[in-house]
Amino acid sequence: MDNGAPRSERNDSPLGRYIRILESVAAARTGLTLTEIAQELDLQAGTVHRLLRGLADLDLLRTRAGSKRYVPGPRLRTLLHLTMDVAEYSERAQSILNRLVEEFGETAHLARLNGDRAESVLMKRPLGSDRAFVQPGRRLPLHAAASGKAILAFQDEHFIASYLARPRVRYTSRTKVDEAEIRLEMARIRDAGMAVCENELDAGVLSYGHPVPADDGHVLYSVGITGLADRFHRVAQARIRERLSEAAADLGRSLGYEG
Repeated sequence: MDNGAPRSERNDSPLGRYIRILESVAAARTGLTLTEIAQELDLQAGTVHRLLRGLADLDLLRTRAGSKRYVPGPRLRTLLHLTMDVAEYSERAQSILNRLVEEFGETAHLARLNGDRAESVLMKRPLGSDRAFVQPGRRLPLHAAASGKAILAFQDEHFIASYLARPRVRYTSRTKVDEAEIRLEMARIRDAGMAVCENELDAGVLSYGHPVPADDGHVLYSVGITGLADRFHRVAQARIRERLSEAAADLGRSLGYEG
């Protein structure tokens, strides 16, 4: 169908139907059933079933656990958040990072999944500090950085297997690059709820990362805190975990998650 075709005809092309379904589901706070989508788009149930199956295969849609309602899938969520301007949540998020900096005297930051890396999007460092390890824009490896690990551990198996199938950089002698080691650490992160990076990315640096889970448990963001290892070691991990967990919950609400 050429670009000069009427809008109604373009919307009824195969691609147009896919887009209409995505728009309808994304606009529905609690998701839509197959029947509701068919009624809203005035399509046959069989046609909608075929289109939904294609969108689900691409992780653009998924069914909400325990129901037959379709909601945005992890791939669509990622696309939506990658287009979100940081300014939309910057003020609220900065205040949350400020609290971490005030309590620990170390650099705090927010990271977002971007392709096969975690990208630092917001950062706050202590007053008088002249060094930051996670400047906004820095790309953080998912297997080495605490913020990256906190995101990787909560991806689906397809994403994890695809990431681990590619070569990984060893940044220091302590960087884990073996698949079995990384999978074991991911299991520990899921149990503990927090990732640790000690001398694995930057020598002499100790970092912690905590996932910011969406309503459905999918993770696109993590909140982290970073400092020099010889100084930061003096702070109990339990206290750091508690504060990062609180910050992650607050950030989730700032990002529009219902929590």
